[in-house]
Amino acid sequence: MSKDVQIWRYSIPPIDSIEGWGIFLLDSTGMFAAVTDYGNYAFRWTAFGKEDFRLFVAGLAKSPYYLLEKVAPNGEVFDQEKTIKRIKEHILEYRWDRSYTKEFAKREWGLFTDNDFSHEYEFYEWYMETSIADAGEFAMTSYPPNCMAFATKLIPRLAAVLRQELEVAA
Repeated sequence: MSKDVQIWRYSIPPIDSIEGWGIFLLDSTGMFAAVTDYGNYAFRWTAFGKEDFRLFVAGLAKSPYYLLEKVAPNGEVFDQEKTIKRIKEHILEYRWDRSYTKEFAKREWGLFTDNDFSHEYEFYEWYMETSIADAGEFAMTSYPPNCMAFATKLIPRLAAVLRQELEVAA
């Protein structure tokens, strides 16, 4: 004898009449769908370890990266700012401890500053020119800002609604 599928719909209003709204559909089989101003997301968990799927979804507020691994459409993407920061820190650190000569550090800094890495392929052009060992490890990725806002701003608000509905403490 199979149980009837329960479906829940939640509407989270915007914070400032502009940003942060979302409409969520959940069902008792583990289906999650969201239409929001941060993008649209969907996934189905087949094993969520809770009697009520809403409890599981409320817990996602504590795990934004886990949630994004499941629902973010393109996953992590090349992060220009983090990559630039990491290369700068490396060159400065290795110059400071004298692992790099002044001339080597200056040459590498010049290669780097001539390249803004606005696209991932520009990083690989730099990679082909640099003499820094293991330079490929400097490529940094992250989730796009809209995905991060969805997971860190909107999902906690949904979680609060779910906890209140289910009368569960945070």
